[in-house]
Amino acid sequence: MENQPQLPPRKDIPKESTWSSEALFASWGAWQAELELVQRALPDLAAFAGKLKTGPEVVARWLDAYQDQMGRLFRLTTYVRMSGAVDASDNEAKAASGQIGGFTGEFRATTAFAEPELQSLGDNLLQWAQTPELKVYRHYFENLLRQKKHTRSSEVESLLGMLEDTLGNISTTATELTNTDMKFPPSLDSQGQLHPVAQATVPPTGIQSNDRLQRRNAWENYCDAHLAVKNTLASNYITQVKASVFKARARGYTSVLESRLEPFNLPLEVFYNLIDTFRANLAIWHRYWEVKRKILGVDSIHPYDIWAPIVKTPPQVSFHEAVDWISRALEPLGSEYVTILRRGCLEERWVDYAQNAGKRQGAFSNRSFGNHPYICTTYNKSLMSMSVLAHELGHSMHTYLAAQRQPGVYRDYNMMSSSVAETASNFHQAMTRAYLMQAKADDTDFQLALIDEAMFNFHRYFFQMPTLARFELEVFTRAESGKPLNANIMNSIMSDLYAEGYGDTMVDDPERTSITWAEFGHLYMPFYTFQYAVGISAAHALAEEVRKNPQTAQNYLQFLSAGASEYPLDLYKLTGVDMSAPQPVEKAFATLNNLINRLDELAG
Repeated sequence: MENQPQLPPRKDIPKESTWSSEALFASWGAWQAELELVQRALPDLAAFAGKLKTGPEVVARWLDAYQDQMGRLFRLTTYVRMSGAVDASDNEAKAASGQIGGFTGEFRATTAFAEPELQSLGDNLLQWAQTPELKVYRHYFENLLRQKKHTRSSEVESLLGMLEDTLGNISTTATELTNTDMKFPPSLDSQGQLHPVAQATVPPTGIQSNDRLQRRNAWENYCDAHLAVKNTLASNYITQVKASVFKARARGYTSVLESRLEPFNLPLEVFYNLIDTFRANLAIWHRYWEVKRKILGVDSIHPYDIWAPIVKTPPQVSFHEAVDWISRALEPLGSEYVTILRRGCLEERWVDYAQNAGKRQGAFSNRSFGNHPYICTTYNKSLMSMSVLAHELGHSMHTYLAAQRQPGVYRDYNMMSSSVAETASNFHQAMTRAYLMQAKADDTDFQLALIDEAMFNFHRYFFQMPTLARFELEVFTRAESGKPLNANIMNSIMSDLYAEGYGDTMVDDPERTSITWAEFGHLYMPFYTFQYAVGISAAHALAEEVRKNPQTAQNYLQFLSAGASEYPLDLYKLTGVDMSAPQPVEKAFATLNNLINRLDELAG
């Protein structure tokens, strides 16, 4: 294998390119001391059991105490996740992960009495919501009462809470297998050189090479490694599917899909509108494959060509320059918003953007109760890494503003619809892309590279995710009706869906395409996938409106600051977007089509 520069160990990374984890806990000793304090406080929460019906004052005290302990637990969990994400060799983080996982199950079981007790109050709870100390919780109470039929007794809720830690390990098994134990053969390029293949955010490393043989071998080796353990991966995922069906039925839902949407008061039509509109517009994707084939100058286009760069020497963007461009793009949201974002990136160290040995691939934004958000990414000076930074900053600003203005029950992501969360992240990308399209209008290569980045993003969120959502629908429908599932059946479902998506313009490799489901950990969060497409649709509609009419920025800021204090469809209505209808999705396809037109025009 060719000599590859070795990444430095975590201890040698400059402080300014790492996040300020010390703002959470100064050391593992401090973390352990806090965990013990939270554990000792658990009986104080348990003491509220059976007493919530006493009166609004007791409910107010319960909510204050519960949210305080939840925030402390969340900070403990965040520190563990952060430590493991940046250094896989951190054995203290691995040990702490088991500790916090076990205690989280105990915490859920101990506090499981609360919602059934509150629901048993019925209309009295809404009357209590008129008191000053409970007024802010009216939506929370209304939502609790709305879901009463899906809440079990305190005893059953306690058991379900204890199960969460065990069931959560199903996805951990998949992660350990694909990210830790799975090894990929190196890919051979046209010059006879070997290049490493590794997990990334999908696609794997090496598939974005200008060398076609290298990216073909990278993609094939990546797929083949998954195919080699397809039965193990399938068995693990089927266990997750069955666990999801069990939990949905335990709560009286008619399907897993309903169990994922109904808590947010989202009608099933939101899902089916997205899927139907996606299928109706597949011809736009077929056209893109053909345009890219012509740009690459090949006789036929294959799946490994999707990520091929269309600019030989793409632009390089420093981290500080990326922050500056993102900030300029977001100026319509006001100076306060931009100042918070800049300060977070350049002074408060929200972002861990270093490249070091043992750092996980991909990116995420972790909110933190009582502290600023934290972003994990690996910045490599590409437009793609700038776009990922913008995306994660969108999540961070969303949770930051919600935390500033909402109580704990409304700032928890578990209370927010995933589509709302993904709107905030994709909005940043859409705004940044539109700003650079204008600022770099005279630079053809930059424009091409920018469209390439946009198509990468659209392909992930507007092609792969809806396709995976269709896969989930078929798999869960089979599971819920008692039909068989195994690796071959799931591969066949996946292969057929991709054949439809690729159309006649893509020369498919059906066997390797069929294992795509196993390459996305998102499937361990049932029906999360389609909400990416809902989010990107809403985001582009909002970005276009804010750029045309800057005064509408206040509506968008209100949308962010509301957290989960309203239902998702009502939050969207604050911005003038109706996500219960197919029009925003159709409009996003129009945006996609315009990008393809511009790409065709620039490439000549």
